[in-house]
Amino acid sequence: MAQDEVTESLSKMEISPIYTSDKNGSDEKGEGTQDSPFKTTLQAMRHWGKEPFPTIYVDSKEEGQLFSVISQAQMKKITKVYQREVNKAESKSKKEAEEAAKRAANLEESKSITLTEDPSLPAATASKINNLEQYRGQRVKVYGWVHRLRRQGKNMMFAVLRDGTGFLQCILSDNLCKTYEALLLTTESSVRIFGTLKEVPEGKSAPGGHELDADYWEIVGRSPAGGIDNVLNVESNSDVMYQNRHLWIRGENMSKVLKVRHATIKAFRDHYYDRDYVEVTPPTMVQCQVEGGSTLFKFDYFGEEAYLTSHPSSIWRPVFLPLGTCTV
Repeated sequence: MAQDEVTESLSKMEISPIYTSDKNGSDEKGEGTQDSPFKTTLQAMRHWGKEPFPTIYVDSKEEGQLFSVISQAQMKKITKVYQREVNKAESKSKKEAEEAAKRAANLEESKSITLTEDPSLPAATASKINNLEQYRGQRVKVYGWVHRLRRQGKNMMFAVLRDGTGFLQCILSDNLCKTYEALLLTTESSVRIFGTLKEVPEGKSAPGGHELDADYWEIVGRSPAGGIDNVLNVESNSDVMYQNRHLWIRGENMSKVLKVRHATIKAFRDHYYDRDYVEVTPPTMVQCQVEGGSTLFKFDYFGEEAYLTSHPSSIWRPVFLPLGTCTV
């Protein structure tokens, strides 16, 4: 096809206009057509993706007319907003690319850094976190999971360790936070940390009133990339929390709920134990229905019909004779 014919064909091509409607449009579901308009002019510009924009229609102010071409003043105003948004996105993309390149360089450099335990230091005493107070001023080693992680520049990292008995703030500085393992460290990774246990300075706070000034550490097991924060965070809705309840209960508040339940059950047990009651835990699977059949839960037990029952009479009566006073 000759150049003149191509030019003529292009000149005859019509660019479809984009429709917007503040009354009836939708930025989420709209397609920019007259029947399915966008809600905002800014979304119409995003949809088109570049300047110059086609003709954009908005709600008409004249009676009996649905749409009219957007005014030049309004178009100019929203174009500036669009340009700022594009510039911001480009700046963010550039910054992320620079940070990614910098991180890749740091990771490569970190592979040359290795940690070794200083043999001149005193032997570390292994301890659970809830027993650490007696070892203040001494060198200890603690195993646990990284509950929280905060990096402060290149030369310092704060890790809150959890071992099931409590929480411990650990300070890792200099090469301790520059190794390949340190740069890839995420929450819920399991680690072993050595260091001197120091009382928190006046005016500062930390779990237990002390912190571990680390001199050596090792990774025991890595968690998936991103750690638990990739699954549970401040933006997680209730459905996500319920689906990941096994992770949710690792938090401080939820674990306290379990501890309160433990203390309550223990109080009941202690009450009965002090009064010479005997606790029995008989099986609750039965093969026949009992009083109050509506409370039964039916299930298949290796091809036979069985039930889980919550009715107490079938349990306490048989154990009462051999044990006397008892609770079930």
